[in-house]
Amino acid sequence: MTICCVCIFLLLMCAFFVDGSYAAQIKSGTTTRKEQTVKLNLQAGTAVITVSDANSWVFAQLQTTGSHKLGKAVNGEKTVSNLGQKKTFTVQVKKAGAYYLYLHGVNSGAAYSVQQFYPGGTLKSGTPLLGTSYADNKSIVYYTIKVPDTGVLRITVKDASYLYPGYSKIQLKKGNSHMSGEEHLIKGLGFSTVYGLSKGTYNIGVRSSSELYSITATFSRVATSSYGKTKTGAVEIGRNVLTKGIIEPVNQNARWYRVNLPEKSDKHTSRNIHVRVLSNNRILDGGIAVVFQYKSTTNGETVTKTDKYIMNNDEQDFNFKQWKNKTRPVFIKVASAGGLSGLYEISWK
Repeated sequence: MTICCVCIFLLLMCAFFVDGSYAAQIKSGTTTRKEQTVKLNLQAGTAVITVSDANSWVFAQLQTTGSHKLGKAVNGEKTVSNLGQKKTFTVQVKKAGAYYLYLHGVNSGAAYSVQQFYPGGTLKSGTPLLGTSYADNKSIVYYTIKVPDTGVLRITVKDASYLYPGYSKIQLKKGNSHMSGEEHLIKGLGFSTVYGLSKGTYNIGVRSSSELYSITATFSRVATSSYGKTKTGAVEIGRNVLTKGIIEPVNQNARWYRVNLPEKSDKHTSRNIHVRVLSNNRILDGGIAVVFQYKSTTNGETVTKTDKYIMNNDEQDFNFKQWKNKTRPVFIKVASAGGLSGLYEISWK
């Protein structure tokens, strides 16, 4: 258990030295006697405290008053470091102010260090930030990111706590307007989700049971293709042309396309229309709806068929037979399913 704590601490320390915005080094040093109280001025957030005694053991508590004795601590219990090993624990600091780190060891010379991680902040695309939401699963903390153009924003939140693996829920806002419902990020979904967005400044709300987590928001610009607003205005997709589109949380109107499959030949009797989708994970049976409308002849009778598929973070080939001596039009409607947003790509050969 202690070794795991040390490993995580070293990883977080590496992150700290890469980018000082991750945390503030509040105080560090070595005690000069067995029992000592160190005053700390802390901001609201999460305090990460590491103590060790190379020769023996040391008690450590974060207190609201310098009592010089073991008592009621901010973190609720005493924490012990022994056998010269480092012990790291976290404390949720709800209110900024003066706190006191009480240390009591067998020998003098107990080492200590205190870091602080703050809730919220500004994200840069592709740059992870260590954050905290107090681990109470109630407080929502917001991170701001500027989206420079139309594209997709992938948001990843992974646990980085010392105590236990937690989970995180996120939501998206623009100004005071909510753009999405709360989404539970879990390992089975890769801890990440995708939103289709236009240019603007967005706020990512995080509600977490983790003491610390790593949050990354990565933006990818998308050159979107023209589309029709109705079936009669459907835009044709040419052969070997990759068509890209974005569905935003606030603009979820259907988009229409048309593929004119060439007539049947000795080499080709059918064609595949390839569709790829990246979307949110908020509703597991939601995503982006891809609807195909086409005419089909059975026993000499021609009817219009409609096939609907809900896609979410996957890609698929859809096969259509070609007609003899005649092109075959296939209409494609793309729309949100369950209010989700994201990216879609359509092509055929």
